[in-house]
Amino acid sequence: MTSGKPKLKNHFFLPEDQRLFDYDQIFAVSSMWIELGMADTIATYDLYVRGLPKNRNFLMFGGLEEIILSILEWKFSRDEVRFLLKNKVISKRSARYFKKFKYTGEISAMPEGTIFFPDEPVVRLTAPIWQINLFTFFLINALTSNSIFFSKIVRSTLAAGDKLSVVTCPVTRSHGNESSLKFGRAAYLLGAPSAIVPAFARKFNLPMSKVNTKAYHAFIKSFPTEIEAMRAATSIFSPIGLMVDTYDLKQGIKNAITVANEIKDKGKKISALVLDSGRDVYDYANQARYARRQLDKAGLKDVRITATGNFDELKIAKLVRMKAPVNAIIACTDLVTSSDDPKMEAVLKLAEYVKEYKTYYSVKLTAGKESYPGKKQVFRIYKKGIMQKDIIGMEKEKLGTPLLVPMVNQGKLVKKLPYLDEIKDYTSKQLKTLPQNLKSVEKEAKYSVSISPKLMALFNELKQKHQLSNLKDSL
Repeated sequence: MTSGKPKLKNHFFLPEDQRLFDYDQIFAVSSMWIELGMADTIATYDLYVRGLPKNRNFLMFGGLEEIILSILEWKFSRDEVRFLLKNKVISKRSARYFKKFKYTGEISAMPEGTIFFPDEPVVRLTAPIWQINLFTFFLINALTSNSIFFSKIVRSTLAAGDKLSVVTCPVTRSHGNESSLKFGRAAYLLGAPSAIVPAFARKFNLPMSKVNTKAYHAFIKSFPTEIEAMRAATSIFSPIGLMVDTYDLKQGIKNAITVANEIKDKGKKISALVLDSGRDVYDYANQARYARRQLDKAGLKDVRITATGNFDELKIAKLVRMKAPVNAIIACTDLVTSSDDPKMEAVLKLAEYVKEYKTYYSVKLTAGKESYPGKKQVFRIYKKGIMQKDIIGMEKEKLGTPLLVPMVNQGKLVKKLPYLDEIKDYTSKQLKTLPQNLKSVEKEAKYSVSISPKLMALFNELKQKHQLSNLKDSL
């Protein structure tokens, strides 16, 4: 016996479902503003991160492209509006606004790949107050999901330096397909390309990663003996990497060398020996040294050594410090889950609003969670091309290089979104401006971020007004 409810076509959320992905109070508050005659009240909101995740000396901004494109394409279907109306989440009057929804405001933002710090607005939106409010869930999650990956991956590339290359495998143990693709995108932009992700390469018209391991454990185990599997693999692909620790490391290396010598005359070669079963960094280092000695003794100096496993930036730094003869790291689980700290506290805060031609400034005064008023800008001061300090100030102050760039005006794109390789080039240039102490993945370092005297004076003025108002109310 059925309940009479219509059957679902599928049981998964689709991209368009994102528009209703928020608490009902978000829709209700936007509806209240419209009902109260505040549909034309222009507000400014700041999107930023509160506090550094542990072990981080800085953050790197990801998600701008997702934010801009999603907001400019945002609209509500008639069915969605009817659903909200039927469930009394919005009012009849506001339903008319929802049906015709189109973002009409401004967006200023740091370019994607910019280094930033807590409390610095990375995106500033100015538009009708009820419009920006509808993006609350989306904005916080777009910033968080992308910037977590940027800020984690960059630590591994800094740890590796020019000593070895870092390759990532986002599909391994990630928290879903979307997470994998966002991670893969960030990895590419930071020079840590993803190993074998055809969907990513096809979508962005990029060449497939050159660090491919065709013959991994499952292939090796599908033949009666290891050496038969290696011979079969090299008969199909060349060059090819071979995992050598399916059964016994030393015998695996010996078998790989035998096969490498057998295929030389056929113009084929093994590109790398892949180590996948080290117990810890020291074990991987010892395995790599043994493999290198055997390869060199056999005249196979051009065969690289790749280590794969639960590598993170700290393990990579140790491997580099030990001078282990590893050419490439394939990092998986610990990177794609940001295992040391998988959270980032992004917030969207109202900074000011204009009602009947009068500007009202908004602050939050809770200790440890303060927010600053007005249209702000983040200024960066450099010395010989190296970052020295940041100042959060009022928009029209001139305190250094402004980081927030106008992207959207009156609901239209005014600055062309960069191509993927342009963002990649930008991230590389950003890292060259980073002070040496902030590049360390093993030591904490501080960077100066201050509030301009003008902004602080406004904050204190509003704080004092609030305290006086409370005092009057209590009398």
